[in-house]
Amino acid sequence: MGDSFAERLRRLEDAEQIRQLNLAYRRVLDARDLEAYGRLFAEDGEWLGGTGYGKGPAGITAMLNERLAGNPAPPGPTSWHLVTESAVDVRGDWATGTVTWALIQRGDGDQPVMRLLGHYDDVYVRERGRWRYQRRIARTDIPHRELNVPNSPAVASPPADGEAVAQGTAEARLRRLEDLEQIRQLFVEYKMVLDKQDFAAYGALFAADGEFIATPDQGLQQAKGPAAIQALVEAMPGSLLGSEPGADFHVVVNPLIELDAADPDRAQAQVTWLYVVKGEDGAPALCKLGHYDDQLIREAGRWRFLRREAPTDIG
Repeated sequence: MGDSFAERLRRLEDAEQIRQLNLAYRRVLDARDLEAYGRLFAEDGEWLGGTGYGKGPAGITAMLNERLAGNPAPPGPTSWHLVTESAVDVRGDWATGTVTWALIQRGDGDQPVMRLLGHYDDVYVRERGRWRYQRRIARTDIPHRELNVPNSPAVASPPADGEAVAQGTAEARLRRLEDLEQIRQLFVEYKMVLDKQDFAAYGALFAADGEFIATPDQGLQQAKGPAAIQALVEAMPGSLLGSEPGADFHVVVNPLIELDAADPDRAQAQVTWLYVVKGEDGAPALCKLGHYDDQLIREAGRWRFLRREAPTDIG
């Protein structure tokens, strides 16, 4: 007999919570909120990487405070991490996963440059009802750096977490997962229609009183309402966008989404974007990096942008 509905739902919730853990990790690391960073680890959680080794939330925070350089905001030497989806294997109150990461920094001429690429080998644990890192090993693959990983004792499954009882009805829990997936699909659709220069479809992704704000070097770009937003972006090809579809592409990663606990039809999110153009030699050239600050609303049964701000962080 297959798994019950409750077991299948719980596995999906666990995978979603681990996804959000990895995105929160990226956000607090780049913000250098190292106290919050340490709290993402279990009481005896471990972190090992090129920066050093730490154990327990306080120990990991102390190690990073001592060894990790600051991350000044623009126009400083800003660093930005990108993280991919995790391949997660959930086994009750334990899980394992692998996450690819990249480090982007401000280079010469205010150009974003990929400095490092690597992956995290993760062990997750449910502790007091929340997923935390039991062990995170940060490996650098390009340029390759050897990492001396000490032998760890075999990790046995802990007893079931008595505080891990899911809250809400099955219908409400499923609706939450559906909302998160629909919002992620909204982000993907936004990228696709923008790159196709389908500006009517682009404007339709905003609520009736939705607002778009960007602050490129060319000056403030702002419009409110689908028609005005469509008109705004229709004027961008040849200046802020490529002259024709295929001349430039957007990449969107790190979608950290928070559903509004008080209003089921509202949410907020932060998403990293990269702007890639064809270089002079025909190869892709990373031109800019920034992020979206989003306010989202469910309108006529579909998630839409109530407000999307698109500041540029590098480039």
